[in-house]
Amino acid sequence: MRQEFMKDCLNLGVMNLQEYEHEVRDTTSLYTSRGERFWRDEAIRNASLSAMLFMLAAKDKGWDTCPMIGFNPSEVKEILGIDIQHEPVMMITLGKEKVNSRKPRGYRKPVTEFVKYI
Repeated sequence: MRQEFMKDCLNLGVMNLQEYEHEVRDTTSLYTSRGERFWRDEAIRNASLSAMLFMLAAKDKGWDTCPMIGFNPSEVKEILGIDIQHEPVMMITLGKEKVNSRKPRGYRKPVTEFVKYI
């Protein structure tokens, strides 16, 4: 994805060919030098940020979402036919709240009890 962004920058004239090649080398060496653990952690970081943006966009369109953990990634891969190079990070439910079955919330402390604005 980053390489596509850099290619777009090159095509738009934001960077020249020398800068583009330097960025590609730097990015490639960053990922190849850090090993598989880093790759996995970075994939989870990126997927989590993408999931957050998906959830915010869904809320903006009137949908409710909830992130889910506690699933078996291997089984999810098998059931959905996901390639070995991909890693399921989280599942997200998407739907509409049944407002008439909402329970009243308990007491919540006022923000001013624990936050000071300076």
